[in-house]
Amino acid sequence: MAQRSLLSIIQTAQAELNLPQSTAVLSSNDQNVVKLVALARAVMDDLLAEYDWQPLQIRTSIPCDGVSESYSLPADYERMLNATAFNQSTRFPITGPLTPTEWEWAKNNTAVGTPYVRYRIYGNKFYILPVGTTATLNLEYVSSYCVLDASTQTPKADFTQDSDICMFDHRPMVYGIKLKWKESIGEDTTATLTDYKRALEASKGSDEPGRRLSLVGNQTGFVPITTANIPDWM
Repeated sequence: MAQRSLLSIIQTAQAELNLPQSTAVLSSNDQNVVKLVALARAVMDDLLAEYDWQPLQIRTSIPCDGVSESYSLPADYERMLNATAFNQSTRFPITGPLTPTEWEWAKNNTAVGTPYVRYRIYGNKFYILPVGTTATLNLEYVSSYCVLDASTQTPKADFTQDSDICMFDHRPMVYGIKLKWKESIGEDTTATLTDYKRALEASKGSDEPGRRLSLVGNQTGFVPITTANIPDWM
């Protein structure tokens, strides 16, 4: 994944749109530059929603205190990666997310017990049952911080300096900016849309290595009975 600075991305888009190239963008009062930066932010929003990009995947832990029913999510939490929540103590998966109906059923039905911690996310909080859980819960999520500070290498929510690095591949960014620019001025976008889609799929395909696939199933030997092949209810 070829990552570039905000300045580099804007300059590339300007060159391909046959616009004058800027030496600075965030401090510019040129309305075309202001618009290009706004379009860059819009493309980042689109790409964030599009795919679970590996540079944005974060592992976190929630230490349960045995008293609280809910816990705050990380400040950069965008969405959870499916089936990544586990109880560190028991090594069991955390069951969920429960639907609102299942959650109310579980909260109000005290006759049913389970060795599994159950969870639901709502109100931007991570809720668990049973409330008395004292284990550490591990999960993975997609971060909303798509910008990397060039000097400190610290992820952040938005561009604050021209040298900040966009954590998405620069080609979908450039094509996305060009596409939105041409749409805004009523130009034909057929070719640019094709370029954007091709770059997007190429970026997805190279985001992480592909898995080795087998037509005969597992080849590593005997598979014991585990939570991976025995279903459980809630």
